[in-house]
Amino acid sequence: MTAKSIIVTALFSLTLLPLQSQKIEVERLPDLNVPRAGHQLFFVNGELVVAGGHTNGFVPTPTAEYLKDGEWHVMQMVYNHDFAASVILKNGKVLFLGGTEQPIGIGQTFLAELYDPTTHIFDGFGIMERKRTLASALELDSGQVVVSGNWYHDDGIEVFDGQKRFTYIKDVADQRCAPHIFRISKDDALMVGFTDARGDTLFSAVADRLRGDTIHIPLLESWLPLSIQSHRDEESFIGDASKDEYIYLMPVQNKSGQVAIAKVANGMFSLLPTDGPVPMQCQGTDIFYSGHIVVDRKTGRAYMMGSAYYIRTMPEKESPLYILCIDFAKAVSGQPAPLTLYYTDPLPAVPDCPPVVTDEGDLVIAGGLTGVSNFTPSQAVYLLHLGIPLATSAQGRNYWLWVLLPVAIIGLLLGILLLRRRRTHGDCPPCEQRSGLHGDCPPETPDLPQDSPNNELMQRIQGLMEGQRLYTNVDLKVSDFAVLLGTNSRYVSDCIKASEGCTFSQFVNKYRLEHAKRLLRERPDMKLSSIWAEAGFASEQSFHRTFKQDTGLTPRDWKDRG
Repeated sequence: MTAKSIIVTALFSLTLLPLQSQKIEVERLPDLNVPRAGHQLFFVNGELVVAGGHTNGFVPTPTAEYLKDGEWHVMQMVYNHDFAASVILKNGKVLFLGGTEQPIGIGQTFLAELYDPTTHIFDGFGIMERKRTLASALELDSGQVVVSGNWYHDDGIEVFDGQKRFTYIKDVADQRCAPHIFRISKDDALMVGFTDARGDTLFSAVADRLRGDTIHIPLLESWLPLSIQSHRDEESFIGDASKDEYIYLMPVQNKSGQVAIAKVANGMFSLLPTDGPVPMQCQGTDIFYSGHIVVDRKTGRAYMMGSAYYIRTMPEKESPLYILCIDFAKAVSGQPAPLTLYYTDPLPAVPDCPPVVTDEGDLVIAGGLTGVSNFTPSQAVYLLHLGIPLATSAQGRNYWLWVLLPVAIIGLLLGILLLRRRRTHGDCPPCEQRSGLHGDCPPETPDLPQDSPNNELMQRIQGLMEGQRLYTNVDLKVSDFAVLLGTNSRYVSDCIKASEGCTFSQFVNKYRLEHAKRLLRERPDMKLSSIWAEAGFASEQSFHRTFKQDTGLTPRDWKDRG
């Protein structure tokens, strides 16, 4: 084994180090006056507020509460808003839209009202153009609010004018329940979703737009948005609207169940580079993530919550909560975002609405489901203490980290010593050995022998490429593979170079080219413009150039020759 092989092996061992994890303390805050689920939770005007939802017996409650001086104060809403949409507007007020019409989650409503946190008064002012349950809403820079999504009723896009009027804009290509809505410019937004209006999984890479035609999202062919209910996508915003940077974080999941973090930047979807894969287990227990990310812009962190049981199949027992911390600020500066997994002692209720971030960087959850029943929601409120430096969480690593770390360091030192010895041995400098100028010099041993970790990694790279057709993602980068494989970009590139003799881009284009040829053979009526887009090429020029370099023919000539 060469010195470089030893170094690579040691580095490979380091990439297998377990994710940081840490148990956190949970503080029980005063209970709500009304047990509730399907509600809205938010901080506004310095106060924690819960509103709407349903209470015992799965009956909608037209009440809200705010926490002040260690006590929850009940307020009367104008309408019921169970499984409704909400938006915290730039003017400080909160807009509530729709919800179920009857108990047990039946029907939809047109109803809209505003909450003024300075007066604690609700104002029922009008109705939407379409009655909705489990809709989503997002405010544009203009103050208009885009509304889309529905449950067991027709979906469509409408806009609230910021005053008291709704205007229906158009139908949608895909019917969606609780879709994600992301701004892609000052006056435009797009919608994607995990489930259709009947609750079935929506296998679609199509995004609807407020203005303009639908667009195709290659990433969504391999990764689906995670299932969610009530949420506010503005809480996942990490961009800067003043610079026209509309960037959001969204959890996604592939067919094998692995979760990753997608970055949506001005309508372009890609995987966020992270320093390891999103953990799917903790202490031998599976983690089921909720599907929404909340951002703490002050610290540059984002959080996604999970539990030990899928929220709709949870047995009658307590579950720990898991909080995945994504240090996205480092990814913005070009580094992979560090991940840290926090977990709690088992709690009796699982929240069915996203948490909110406090001014101190902690998380608050309130209400939620107990057991498998929507008929007995919780009134518990918890404060999760997360406002601590990430560095302190290193104590949560598995014990065998400390065994691997010295081994890796010893391997690196040994590799350096061997490398120095090779360079000082004999009269032939290493550069001349490699160029073959001295016939007496033995050829250098290959950097990565067949029994090295490189061989295993290459098999995993090929498995991901072929099994999930990642090459169809026009934005695919080597860092995406590094995230999925839990290693680093340099190691992936070196592995492909050693095994295939080409760069990462050339490697991906080989797959794209074969996919395009297959489409040309099997779908002769398909337009060339559709073929290169579906195969993952960024442009028609790139497709033609790559095709001709490989075959010596244009795609049309190759197709005509059969």
